[in-house]
Amino acid sequence: MRLSTLMGVVALATVTGQAMAQTQGTSIVPSPTEPASRVGTRGANFLLIGVGARGQAMAGAYTGMASGATAMYWNPAGLGGTTGLDMAFSRTDLYQGLGITHTFAGLVMPFAGGGLGLSYTQFDSGDIPRTTEDRPDGGDPLAGSVFSWQSTAVGLHFGRLLTDRLAVGVGAKLITEGMSDAASKWWALDVGTQFNTGLYGLQIAAALTNIGPSAAAEGTLIERRINNANVFPIAIPVQFKTTPAALPTAFHFSVISQMLGTSDALLSATPGQSLRTVVEFSDGVDTDLQIALGGEYSYHNTLFLRAGKRWNSEAHTDFQTGSHGLSVGGGLRLPVLGRHLTFDYAYTSFTDLGNVQVFSFELGGN
Repeated sequence: MRLSTLMGVVALATVTGQAMAQTQGTSIVPSPTEPASRVGTRGANFLLIGVGARGQAMAGAYTGMASGATAMYWNPAGLGGTTGLDMAFSRTDLYQGLGITHTFAGLVMPFAGGGLGLSYTQFDSGDIPRTTEDRPDGGDPLAGSVFSWQSTAVGLHFGRLLTDRLAVGVGAKLITEGMSDAASKWWALDVGTQFNTGLYGLQIAAALTNIGPSAAAEGTLIERRINNANVFPIAIPVQFKTTPAALPTAFHFSVISQMLGTSDALLSATPGQSLRTVVEFSDGVDTDLQIALGGEYSYHNTLFLRAGKRWNSEAHTDFQTGSHGLSVGGGLRLPVLGRHLTFDYAYTSFTDLGNVQVFSFELGGN
């Protein structure tokens, strides 16, 4: 397979997720007025794709509200309130029929006064036509007609309450990304906290995600054997030098206001109803500062309506306004055998890139 083809696949994989950008005009040369974009300069960018329809419907403004099994992605501090076994599964169809999927599964149980969880995340490109130097149009009987780009992350997470208002959490992940014959492997840490101020329903939270070293691709695809009888009497194994890629480390800060519901709500106490609004700031090593607004209304903790908007602020992005990054969704929570089964759905518009739809369910006791 051509090296240029491999690099093309890497570029395709790294632009998926919330750190995407689209260039304007005809020039992509950096200048004082249009500095270089950092988008696509990190590996394992599938880690920026949110999990669970609840957080996605709020445009990712979910670091402070994260709870249950999906908190292992957003903020491990959300595991601090675990009181029983909690399971979650979500599937995301990316960009309207391109065959690109993102899947998450998680299991959390009470442990040492908090919650201990195991998570599995997978990104799959679907089948991609495979070309080789001998068959540039594809169809090489030795190499196969198709291949796929897959990324996975397996994590172990723990969170607990330090006081009745303060929760902290940490997570460790093993990450693999690439093809069967060329892949990179990383390890990474997540840390987070959630704090209820006790003042007018105000809560704050922060999380630092994907902290880890760089890694380079390895595999048979980047290895060769030089066999020239006029120069070398035997075949010499060589390997291409690949540049190590860093992880998409990001910092998230969230402020939540309880508008309706509890006795300390900002507007009024409304038994049976709740309205929370969130503003979140995210700053990654490969993105500019991004802002997201989200809101969730619940009726008797059974029916949920959600909406959110994220502003991507890369210099080359023309998605500052309009429907790009606009999310809507809802959920239904039902009692099942002494537990609660929750179904959630989210829809996010990416304008020229189509839309992202997320379906998820969660079974828990909280």
